[in-house]
Amino acid sequence: MEPVTAAALAATIVPLATGAAGQDGTAVWSALTAFAARHDETAATLTAVQDTPGDPARVGVLADALAALATRDPEAGAWLQDWLTDADRLVDVPHIPETASDPVHGSVTQPQV
Repeated sequence: MEPVTAAALAATIVPLATGAAGQDGTAVWSALTAFAARHDETAATLTAVQDTPGDPARVGVLADALAALATRDPEAGAWLQDWLTDADRLVDVPHIPETASDPVHGSVTQPQV
């Protein structure tokens, strides 16, 4: 299983939090908000994102908190990985690995949040 990274989470959270994923994104966003609200270390950062969903700094803080939770808690990490898989189908976020073992040709852009 691929580790849950803050970059992958942030790239997926932005379109869901801002409503850019449309009505279909509502259920996926609701699942994440319910998950994050159950964990003390992510609840406050979730509230900040809900207050201003388009703020990349706040999304980044939430993504960092979720990624740290995934690292500390294997059960949370598995849930987040499953959530990312489902959410990515909806928002179509390409994930670029942090490192590449094969030669990379052309341009590669890592999403910035």
